[in-house]
Amino acid sequence: MVKNEGSQNGFDVVAQICKKYFAEIENSVPHIQQVLFDFQNESYKTWKNAVNANISLQKEFMSNSKLDHAFPESFKILIENLSEETVKYRSLCNKIIISTIESGKQNVKTWNDNADAFVDLNRKIMHFWLTTSDQK
Repeated sequence: MVKNEGSQNGFDVVAQICKKYFAEIENSVPHIQQVLFDFQNESYKTWKNAVNANISLQKEFMSNSKLDHAFPESFKILIENLSEETVKYRSLCNKIIISTIESGKQNVKTWNDNADAFVDLNRKIMHFWLTTSDQK
């Protein structure tokens, strides 16, 4: 069996590259998470502000106009029911999203917890194949 003396150095280079790669990820991910959180928060505030500004503008228009702006009771009930169902829908979607993320996180954790077992299994398979090829 011929050993390649340079191959160990090649593995050292790969290990060094991987170390740099994961160090960069560990440094950048918290910043990216913060930026995404800030962006989401600003988007929410902008959306809320736009809705409240439009309601205020429409209310001002109706009060300054001579139009009758009273809503029938059936319309009020319809809007309240629609609003209630919208809140329930968003709540359900949020629960589904959180459950999906938690499930994915658990799957990754399980994979990570068992990584050594996978490596050991692959090592045994590798040694088996190496012993069968050495016999020839």
